[in-house]
Amino acid sequence: MAEDEPTPESAYDELAERYDETVREGPYNANLEFPATASLVPDVEGSRVLDAGCGTGVYTAWLAEQGAEVVGVDVSEEMLARARERVEGDARLRQADLRDGLAFADADSFDGVVSALALGYVADWAGPLSAFARLLRPGGFLVFSTGHPLDQFPFEVDNGAANYFETERQHHEWAVDVPYYRRSFSAVINPVLEAGFRLESVVEPQPTAEFERRRPELYEKESRQPVFLCVRATRV
Repeated sequence: MAEDEPTPESAYDELAERYDETVREGPYNANLEFPATASLVPDVEGSRVLDAGCGTGVYTAWLAEQGAEVVGVDVSEEMLARARERVEGDARLRQADLRDGLAFADADSFDGVVSALALGYVADWAGPLSAFARLLRPGGFLVFSTGHPLDQFPFEVDNGAANYFETERQHHEWAVDVPYYRRSFSAVINPVLEAGFRLESVVEPQPTAEFERRRPELYEKESRQPVFLCVRATRV
């Protein structure tokens, strides 16, 4: 990666001010990804949960409302600043990079990990998934969401350049250029198993009625084609 290329942290530091309005509260996140991912989270009342890649704290606040003791981490300090405003002291927040193994926490520290649309910004999942396994108590849950491989791969473009089987760096063309990594379905699932988790559920969410109300012109298309992939696994 060239020195002048954006990183996820630099991109989200710049995007943070408008993120909630343009992305997090948009219909794709709020009315497609969030309901599906949240449905995979078990009862967390009285549990200690890590929100890994918490962004502006949407899941952090929701987990706290469900009665969990929540620790939220994110690489972007600007996103964490918005998260602090949202949770108003109901959770602990700290800056940490999923790529660095989350060394701040002790082994067996958490009953669950939630990581919504964060792992897609990491090239190699072995590090964060091994960290999640280390931090979870036996039987603890991991729930995460990521972009669906069938949505991210340009099957309609037959130029011979794209390779479905390679994990490839790409860019979201939002208000700022946000780099991410697209990967195959096996590259999503196999690292979870290799890290010592048992796969429990996979959801390919379909748009809700609220999505239809907000974006009726896209409802039929997104009802037929996957956008996100949501996974629940258990530490064995």
